[in-house]
Amino acid sequence: MKKNTSVVVAFIMLTACFSAKLATPSASDVARVSNKFPNYTLTNLNAGKVLFEEHCALCHGLRNPTSRNEENWNKIVPRMVKKANRKKVRIDEGQQELILKYLVTMSAGPKIKQH
Repeated sequence: MKKNTSVVVAFIMLTACFSAKLATPSASDVARVSNKFPNYTLTNLNAGKVLFEEHCALCHGLRNPTSRNEENWNKIVPRMVKKANRKKVRIDEGQQELILKYLVTMSAGPKIKQH
């Protein structure tokens, strides 16, 4: 049993090393996309970040949102959600929209170096 715990801890630590260090969303991020996403709030942005971290990290390391542009994220997210939903992860349309808007918003933010 102790060996299994060690394997799980090692996996989590390794995954964390290869995951992006995600910037904390701010009101200025919301303001930057207010014309594109009317009525978008900091709460929505943070919800998208949480969904991205929870669901996307299940299958692979997290990508830094700045690693792709809006056009790329608009192609990638629907495809990845479809794949995730086939693996019994349930991401509904509203959650997909929150993830996509988070990634699009943060993709235009400052670049953050990965580990």
